[in-house]
Amino acid sequence: MSDPTTPVTCRDTTWLVSCARDGALTPAQASQLAAHLSGCTVCQIASKQFGQLFGQLDTLLARDPPS
Repeated sequence: MSDPTTPVTCRDTTWLVSCARDGALTPAQASQLAAHLSGCTVCQIASKQFGQLFGQLDTLLARDPPS
């Protein structure tokens, strides 16, 4: 995934979604993630599930969600 012109895999996408939770992605990473999500329904669902899980964890831990 070091080459920004190479499409990312589903595994890479999972990692990028998790990294985006912890901080901002580089522009290349954000672009790769968006490109993959636009064409992969499995990763679209997984990304939504991650978002729901992170939201639940924020509620459980009484944290403000990231902006």
